[in-house]
Amino acid sequence: MSISSATRLFAVIGDPVRHSLSPVLHNAWIADASLDAVYVALRLQSSNPAASLRELMRFGVAGANVTVPFKAAAAEAADRSESESANVLRLEDDGSVSAFNTDGLGFLDALGEGAPDWRLRVRRVVVIGAGGAAGGVGRALSPYVDSITFVNRTFDRSQRLASTLRNGRAARWDDMERCFGAADLIVQTTTLGMTSAPSHDWPFQVCKAGAIAFDVVYRPLLTPFFVSARERGLISIDGLGMLIHQGARAFELWFGVQPDTTRARARLLEAIAE
Repeated sequence: MSISSATRLFAVIGDPVRHSLSPVLHNAWIADASLDAVYVALRLQSSNPAASLRELMRFGVAGANVTVPFKAAAAEAADRSESESANVLRLEDDGSVSAFNTDGLGFLDALGEGAPDWRLRVRRVVVIGAGGAAGGVGRALSPYVDSITFVNRTFDRSQRLASTLRNGRAARWDDMERCFGAADLIVQTTTLGMTSAPSHDWPFQVCKAGAIAFDVVYRPLLTPFFVSARERGLISIDGLGMLIHQGARAFELWFGVQPDTTRARARLLEAIAE
């Protein structure tokens, strides 16, 4: 790859971000399309992340994926945002910044791959967490299901997020077992189980046969949540699919090009194995 003053800079921004596979994903797609661009990982530590993100875009970052814990700050940093939580920033030709959230649609794409008949089977959903990814997943699923229950350690955050959906519900952390027992689909959106982060003893023993368990974490790929669900015989979906599909939608927003998602998983698995 030849980098010059004309090369456009793209990044994934978060804390932590060292574990991210987004540079592997996007740089491969950039090479596939012969684009003059490069994609890097940037760790952000700031007492005012929205202001820091605005300054970063003014320095010429053409586009960014924004991950935990800065998705709300990304929406605030933009001149216009399609939601209160954003995972994609784009620098426009006039110097303004637009924000988008591709988490929800990327999640649905990955869910369709892992459980093609989910729309026929899923009525009750439990989402663990109440952050940007949880909101994106909830909004995407809401039109297709009867109820979405958010379970978070901070109950007030669950309540606030649930109130934004017509079929949203909130439950306390210590009520998780009852929620698991009633769910057709359980989505884990927190950092629990991520490399160097604590895990949790998930109550999959109460789940109904045929329930689906989806962990958005992909590093490690075999999280305790994923492994426990698989050992109980549930349909288990890891986080690589969501990473690929939300990334593909971001790539199209930046470049107007639909990238090849079929080769992406093999590329990422190779990177994980290294």
